Amino acid sequence: MAAERDINVLLAGLRTGVPRGAEITGIRPLTAGHSNETYVLEGLDAILRLPPSTPPVLQGHGVITQGRVYQELGALPDVLPTPRILHIEEDPGLLGDPFFIMEKVPGAAVTDYVLPEWFTEATPDQRRSVSRQWVAAIGSIATLQPLASFGTPATPEEDARKWRSWAANADCPALVALYDRLLSRPAPRSGPASPVHGDPKIANLMWSDFRLSAVLDWELGHNGEPLTDLGYVLYFFRPEIYFGVPLPSLSGIISRDEAVKAWEAASGRSAQGFEWYEAAAIGKIAAIVARGFQMIVAGESHDPKMARWKEMLDSNIALMDGVLG
Repeated sequence: MAAERDINVLLAGLRTGVPRGAEITGIRPLTAGHSNETYVLEGLDAILRLPPSTPPVLQGHGVITQGRVYQELGALPDVLPTPRILHIEEDPGLLGDPFFIMEKVPGAAVTDYVLPEWFTEATPDQRRSVSRQWVAAIGSIATLQPLASFGTPATPEEDARKWRSWAANADCPALVALYDRLLSRPAPRSGPASPVHGDPKIANLMWSDFRLSAVLDWELGHNGEPLTDLGYVLYFFRPEIYFGVPLPSLSGIISRDEAVKAWEAASGRSAQGFEWYEAAAIGKIAAIVARGFQMIVAGESHDPKMARWKEMLDSNIALMDGVLG
């Protein structure tokens, strides 16, 4: 999905309207993703985040809240590697939308659809280290106090009902029925509320020389039960998944059991009952996919990746059904 913005207009506004804006020599679109837009500010060596200029699949936190989350995390000592916020602009007058600018961290991501060469050509030990660091970083979030930017903690049931509504709005009754089965069972608790990343796939982390350099993309985050993130992470350790990178097929990647133990060690919590949260995570991914495919059918999007999401939806519905038993 390409961003539909005039780069020259962005450049002119930033050069005159933000601190150190005169240092910007160019703007390069990095990704429009399925939600917010990301640009590299050349010369300043920074990242610009803007709301989507085309209809998004996801409606998560706005960019201002996201910027505040980075600020809160950055103020915590030695917890998570977090990009430093350089500027938050709430006034939409400058660029047509609110935005924030953060430092560009070194490294690269393990991208969603096509695995990067640096990762496929790595040794098994290097991939083992990366996969263990990923799970440990997500587990460490559970040691934090709730973030002010996320507001009042949500219960696991409230979070599940949110995504059940997504499934209903995407006209996916099979998924709604699966959520009803999930919600008929009590959600286990691991302890007090903490921040929840909300989308802790490996593609939302940055790596430099096989070491974690940043945890990014908190737009689906909230304060709540951290087993929510573990359930989401464990989805990507399933060999039968259709959506996302095929991690289990690569030598060196830690096993599901090792991932659970790594999360417990980093979080200081028990993972007992994680199956409820894995089913919820599969449903959440399916609800997002259902909405994306609905946009294709309605002509709201022409993203070629999303055109394949009907098959992904069917696969995830079957998987959630199997996990629920």
